Parts: sequence; C-alpha cells; structure tokens
Amino acid sequence: MKVDFHVHTRRSVDAVHSPRKMVKKARDAGINAIAIPDHSRLFSTSEAQRLSRESGLVVIPGIEGGNIAVRRHWIALGIDRQITDTRTDLVLESILQDSGVSVAPHPHSQLGYGNYAGLGFDAVESLDGSEPGSNKQVMNIHRIPEVAGSDSHALSMLGFCWTEVNVDETLQSVLESVRRGLCRHAGSTVPFFDLFCFYPLYIRDRILRQPVAALSAARQVIRDVCRVRAYESSCRNCRMST
Repeated sequence: MKVDFHVHTRRSVDAVHSPRKMVKKARDAGINAIAIPDHSRLFSTSEAQRLSRESGLVVIPGIEGGNIAVRRHWIALGIDRQITDTRTDLVLESILQDSGVSVAPHPHSQLGYGNYAGLGFDAVESLDGSEPGSNKQVMNIHRIPEVAGSDSHALSMLGFCWTEVNVDETLQSVLESVRRGLCRHAGSTVPFFDLFCFYPLYIRDRILRQPVAALSAARQVIRDVCRVRAYESSCRNCRMST
C-alpha cells in the first residue's frame, strides 16, 4: 500500500485545504493512507477514525512539532495527546511512551536534524516531496527505517511521493511496518509548477479572505520566534558564564 506520512491541512498556519479535501485528493491520487501531522496542533485519533470511515483510507493521527520558523521539527505518528516538551530527547521519550512513531522530517534542512539516528528517531524522511536539497544529503549510515512524505500544504502537492509498505490496511500495521523497517520510499519530489500553485492559493484563501486571522497568525509566529531566540540567547549566556 502507498502511505504519505507528511500531509498538512488548513489547521496548520501555513496550509490551505481542509482535512477532508486532502484525504479525498489523496484517495483520488491512488494513495492508500495518509498521516496528518499539522504544525503544533494534534490531529487526534477520533478525527482520524472519522475520516477513515468516510473515505476508506487509513488516516493516521499525529503532530509536527518544533517552532514553525526557527526550531528543528519532529513528527509524531499514532499518538493522541499534545506534546509540550521542547527538548528533543524528552519529545522522543514521550512519543515512545505513547507507543507512537517518531520521524525526522526534512532532515539536513535548516529545520531538520542531521543526527537523526543518534538522537533516537524511529525513522527518517529520506524523501520529502518539497525539499529536494535536503533529500540529496540523506546518508543514513546507521540504516534506520526510511519513509517518504509529500509535505503537502495544498491539494496540488499530493500524489507524487509515498512510502511503500506491504501490510494490512490498518493503522497499527502501518506504524509497525515503520518500526521494523518494512518500508521504502517511492515516487519523486513535487514538480515545480504543482509546488508553486500553493502560493497564490495561500495568498487568496489565508490572507486576502481572512486578513484578521492572517494577521493574528503572523503575530503569533513572530512571538514564538522571539521567545525561541530569547531562550537560545539565555542558554548561550549560561554556557559562557560557567
């Protein structure tokens, strides 16, 4: 079966379409299962189950954490609670305790991890549909499981890459296939035109049609960035004083 482990919906500040539309598009594109790890917002098990019943696809709950603009990201799949830890080791420990699967998304990019195996991630996103530069740097010398995710933020970005898993079409079997490394990435990165289509849609639907919400979201991102920068600065000062 074909699984896309990295799909965003308009519940993320930087995506356009609803979960229902993204699931329908994935089904039309021949994808059998998708994970919806929206930025800093948990897509719950109950929501995933409801969409699964409606669509016939396996919809995987999860979240993508880390500050959207400045802090390294992580994906948690199959969990059903918000993770509030900021330290990567504590995040990965929480995912493990909840029997979830941790994925290092878009590794080697500014917001990704290079030492994904050493940190203890269950899998690395060796093919990110939106990050061709990051993909080229994936060496994975410790041979942890590899997955693919489109990193879709709009309908036009779905269906170009996926993870092949040879298991029953159930949530737990899909997650177990990743843990055991019974998966491989397939497909290609999103073509430039389909990737570019996201931007005018975002401007129209998330900014021009919802200017107040867009301004509020921008302010929140700026506050988050400032908070992270202040925290990082205080950590540097503490190290210098010791």
